[in-house]
Amino acid sequence: MISTSQRWLMVFSAAALSLLLMIAGAGNASAAGVAPQESRTSTIEQADASSGGDRPSFYGIVKSMPEGGTVGEWMIGDQMVIADAQTEVQQMAGPLAIDGCAKVTLVAEGSNVAHEIESENMSDCTGSGGDDDHDDGTEIYGLVEVMPVSGTVGIWTVNTKQYVVTDQSELKTEYGAFAVGSCVKIHLVLGTTDTVREMETKRAYKCSGGDDGSDDDGIPSVGKGEIYGELMSFPDPASGSLAGTWVIGTLTFSATESTEFSTKNGPFVVGGIVKVEFRILEDGTFLAREIKTAIAKHEDDDDDDHDSDHSEGHAFGMIEQLPESGLIGTWIVAGIEYSVTERTKLHEEHGTFAISETVKIEFKVDSNGIRVAKEVELKNKSGHENEDAKFVGFIDSMPEAGFVGPWVVNGETFSGTLQSKFKEDHGSFAVGAYVKVEYKTVDGVNIIHEMETEVPPGAGSDDTVGKIDSMDDSPTAAAVSANATWVVDGKSFVVTPSTRVSGGLTTADTVWVNSYAAADGSQVATRIAGVTLDNSIFLPAMSR
Repeated sequence: MISTSQRWLMVFSAAALSLLLMIAGAGNASAAGVAPQESRTSTIEQADASSGGDRPSFYGIVKSMPEGGTVGEWMIGDQMVIADAQTEVQQMAGPLAIDGCAKVTLVAEGSNVAHEIESENMSDCTGSGGDDDHDDGTEIYGLVEVMPVSGTVGIWTVNTKQYVVTDQSELKTEYGAFAVGSCVKIHLVLGTTDTVREMETKRAYKCSGGDDGSDDDGIPSVGKGEIYGELMSFPDPASGSLAGTWVIGTLTFSATESTEFSTKNGPFVVGGIVKVEFRILEDGTFLAREIKTAIAKHEDDDDDDHDSDHSEGHAFGMIEQLPESGLIGTWIVAGIEYSVTERTKLHEEHGTFAISETVKIEFKVDSNGIRVAKEVELKNKSGHENEDAKFVGFIDSMPEAGFVGPWVVNGETFSGTLQSKFKEDHGSFAVGAYVKVEYKTVDGVNIIHEMETEVPPGAGSDDTVGKIDSMDDSPTAAAVSANATWVVDGKSFVVTPSTRVSGGLTTADTVWVNSYAAADGSQVATRIAGVTLDNSIFLPAMSR
């Protein structure tokens, strides 16, 4: 009989051996018959005690196991566990194997050393045949509908069902803070139907629901979504087929012969912006349903290079610094530097540029990474220090995992925190996606308050050419953050802070409006540009 002290000595010895193997590196670990380093650095989930004893236990799918035996590291579900020479291995429900279901009993609360690993029927992990999809091992995805008024402990409603979050529940906010409308994944306490063991925020497409049934390929899917992103690589068109692997932003998609391809807004080119509608298969594959070029080329009199690309953006914020003499030189607006040149169009219809005034800046990032102002427009005559600044542009880079960390948008760095809110209403976050960032500058760091995806300028499905009947563009602080309504050729358009609007437009001017239909039926403008004789032939409306 092994004493308790002997048992713990072996436990700590196994843990020390595991640490030495981690230092040795992933390649040596593989040769020793243990899981890669990524498994060893994973967060260990705290399992709840099973009804049959005082040791914590959990169910999960076997993702990796030692080679040539059972001693070493296992990845079961989302947890890494260590099996030592004292670990009991039971295979009454069949052999333990990759993709099989297993039950793990740990030696003690807080430990990752297995007391027992036993094979189980797959239904114990998948929830098939169980009650109300709450069997042990089931992952529940849904949108938060109701949450406690204060704090997190209390009753939550997710997809019309109520769940209880206790002070023992583990809450993770890797993909943004908890909020009504957030997508979450829930794990329940073993043996319960409503008590949350773990809840974590997830990307929006995880909660978009399964396929809508429009596909007849018979392939089951677990979700769907869309992104606007920069095309990084795609199959060579010279091969005669576009089926294959597409890398868009930071995501990889699989295109088949059934995928619809549209080049209405120009050919597919590396670096161009495309829109992808996709399904998520059960194995995690992103299957593209439609891929199309998103932004039509458009010339207007304020584009010096006669092109619209994802180096352009705009911002709203308070003037913090002006050149010592005149207006030509470096401006600092809401913590970000802009270069104002002799070619910059300056609009002072609502007053005079001065410290603490709020302005809108249209800019382009040059080859040196400098944000060169194309237009600066005074928006109000009284700044509001507590108001979030806004920055609109294309994502250059983003955190490798989750949303917490550095984001670079049109050359400027923003910091995502656990308190930041992230919305994917107009596609998923990816390199090349068009976003609006609301932020505050604290000790020189741009802290994200809220970031949301938007439809890129020119990527809407509708085009209108006509004269401006009316413009709701009041020079107040509210106009910076609130939506405005413009009427063009008798049609109403919602103009948001994300809409790219050419400066200097007035009533009766002829303009091109690119827009899309919102959920409430309104037309939201992505781009409003003046039409001249020089550029009218380039209008998408004229070429379609």
